[in-house]
Amino acid sequence: MSNEFKGLTAIITGAGAGGARVASIGEAVAILLARRGASVCVADINENAAMATVDAIRHEGGDAFFVTADLSREDECRRAIEACNERWGRLDILVNNLGVLFGAVAGQEVGDDWDKAMTINVKTPLNLFKAALPLMKNGGSIVNVSTTAIETPSACAVYGASKAALEGLTFHIAQQYGPDGIRCNAVRPGEAWTAVVDRFCKDEAVAERVRAERRGRTALLKDGDAWDLAEMIAFLAGPKSKWVTGQVITVDGGGGLLRPSDQWTKHHSYWRAKK
Repeated sequence: MSNEFKGLTAIITGAGAGGARVASIGEAVAILLARRGASVCVADINENAAMATVDAIRHEGGDAFFVTADLSREDECRRAIEACNERWGRLDILVNNLGVLFGAVAGQEVGDDWDKAMTINVKTPLNLFKAALPLMKNGGSIVNVSTTAIETPSACAVYGASKAALEGLTFHIAQQYGPDGIRCNAVRPGEAWTAVVDRFCKDEAVAERVRAERRGRTALLKDGDAWDLAEMIAFLAGPKSKWVTGQVITVDGGGGLLRPSDQWTKHHSYWRAKK
């Protein structure tokens, strides 16, 4: 463990354990911040998953507790932040990692997916910020988890649009609350191999084939995982980035360098064929 975050407090949303094989992004962030000295609140709707992350932190000698909450509700956002207030009396770091992904291209029927995505991916971070603001009297750091789906061809129009709105919120908070010592940045994860992806590839042979395809879409030709993303999130959350705010950092192994390319053509042709 290091002391980089010693004396700092943090809440990470969607930080429940992702499973036995690989970590979720929120889980990795919570464990990494705790390893570096932060006191951590793990917020997740799944109590067992939240408890597993807390247990992992405590097993390593870190300080953590969990809050089980449905953060799509504003009152639950306030309750989660109040739990931090009751325990610490302040909050230094808010990591808005929780998100939902719905697949649909523009022009397709999205049903309730639009409202759900906008609620959880945009309104929830806003509600958490509003609740946390009084606890950040001495400044603070907010890191929002966005996505490269904003700028890359994909079938996730609703997801991309909601995360684009989250980035707009990131810029607003950075500008308006910078004089109060509050920084706000965002991270755009690329095709990292996280617990969400791993759950769809339980068969090892399938998993390796998908991994190879995803590696081929990066400039480095290497796998990325939740820990790679957690390192950047931790940097933006911590004191080493004290002069960084209003930024969106892409962590994708150089995948963005390959666009536009034949990847766009493949995606475009595929989804046109489905219409």
